[in-house]
This record gives sequence, structure tokens and C-alpha cells, in this order.
Amino acid sequence: MPDTYAAEPRTTLGKSVARLRRNGVVPANIYGRDIESTAVQIVTRDAAALLRTHGLNTLVNLEVAGESAPRSVVVRSTQRHPVNQALQHVDFYQVDLNRTMQAHLPVVVTGEAPAIAMYKGVLIHGLDNVLVEGLPAQMPTHLEISVDGLAELESEVKVSDLKLPAGVSVLTNGDIMLARVSGGRAASEAAAVPEGEQPAS
Repeated sequence: MPDTYAAEPRTTLGKSVARLRRNGVVPANIYGRDIESTAVQIVTRDAAALLRTHGLNTLVNLEVAGESAPRSVVVRSTQRHPVNQALQHVDFYQVDLNRTMQAHLPVVVTGEAPAIAMYKGVLIHGLDNVLVEGLPAQMPTHLEISVDGLAELESEVKVSDLKLPAGVSVLTNGDIMLARVSGGRAASEAAAVPEGEQPAS
């Protein structure tokens, strides 16, 4: 069961929303396929908790005061203050639970590549998010890729190596690199010198 958060209809629009923010409230909008956009507001503390727990594209219920049923939504985007990073606005996308959705999910690199210690290699990060498709209830907050198997210089993990939850498919090209162990001159020399010998200085 998705977590539930409370919101209220918003009548304050335009530049006047600055007053809402000063009072601990974040302006937001709900939009979606074949529905009219709705202006709402949510307590800043609750909005921060939602984002901290679920991030973007994770299904939650939004109970709007005065409405008979909660709305199934995901956070599609946020706006933050350029200086202090305070939350300024949230866009919620209302989903159809029976229709697949697409989302860009962040890729989190985990583990330690043996080639880094063995050859003094450097871990190079590639694409940091991928486009996936699945039903809203199956959509994860992020995807993880392990580099524990990268034992040689120039070995890499690609989009096709991602382990996806059941019902979720990746739309990004599978040949795109997510992480690679690369070596500079020192790393290349270390890899070329037989064990027990030292590279020439």
C-alpha cells in the first residue's frame, strides 16, 4: 500500500505564493493524462519527508481536502531556491494504475572494483540515469549496479547488466556504459609488469 500524504486546494497563485512558503507551505500542481491541472499546497515538512523517503517517480497517495478519494501520484519534478536550496514547488503526476509509465531512474554504483587496488585504476562513471517503463506500483526509486566484478583495466558494466524488478523494462540502449575501470600510464605499466618486478622509473 503506497504511503499517503495530505494536501489542500490552492487558491493563492502567481507571485503571492511567496507568502505560502514563508508560512511553511509549498505550492504544488497535479496534472496527468486526460485530467485538468489542479493547484494544491502541501506542508513543507510533509513535502520534504515525501521526497526524502520516495524521491521522484515512486507511487504515493495524495489526499486532497474536499475530494472523495485519494489520488495516485508520483513526483515528476521539483523546484528549489538557487541559493539555499529550499523547496519552492512540486509537480505531481496523477497516474493510471493499470497503464504503464516511463521514468528516468538514477543509477547508484555499489561495491568496489578489484582492478582499482590491483592496477591503480580509476573508476569512471558513465550514464547516471536510465529510462525505464513499468506499472506505477512496480516502479523503484532507483537502480543499483555493482562493480565488484570489474577485475581488469577497461572492464565495464553497461545498461544491459542492470537487474530490473519484475514488470519493469529498460528503454535506454543496453550498450551504454555505466561504469568502467580505466587506467592512466601508471596503471597500464602496473598491468604490464610481471608479478614480483617493478616498473622502470
